[in-house]
Amino acid sequence: MISAARRATIGPVDQDSENRVLRAYHLVEQAVSALVLLGMVVVVAFAVWSFFLTLWTLGYETRGTLDYAQFQTLFDRVLAAVIALELARSIGQLVAGEHGLRQVRTVIVIGMLAVVRKLIVLEVDQATGPFLLGIAAAVVGLAVALLVTSWVERRPPDPEG
Repeated sequence: MISAARRATIGPVDQDSENRVLRAYHLVEQAVSALVLLGMVVVVAFAVWSFFLTLWTLGYETRGTLDYAQFQTLFDRVLAAVIALELARSIGQLVAGEHGLRQVRTVIVIGMLAVVRKLIVLEVDQATGPFLLGIAAAVVGLAVALLVTSWVERRPPDPEG
């Protein structure tokens, strides 16, 4: 981008060419995002199909009595579908041109869901201390990021700028 001081010394032709480049980039960004969003629709469909297939299989095989490993599998499939939906929402926001804190919040929520999914499928007896510290650090980092994002959203607008 060209600074305001430099823009004042440049003629309108250069500003028009910069605007054309930015418009072209925005169109390419939206087109690529739309294609990725279509791919995410397929991923969401697969995740939902996987959940219902697992639900049907476990329900048929167990006749209503599930053990812990089977619950883990079900919740893993549910959270995979929810994460895919949230990622699709984030890409949809990009396609719609909604850049900003809302998209940041969506990415933070996706991170939180991924950590929760990891915790649900975690075999505690196989987890190491450093791994658990890493998960704890991720949870704290994501929580702080969400709090900061919420604080910035609620902050009154600056009257000077």
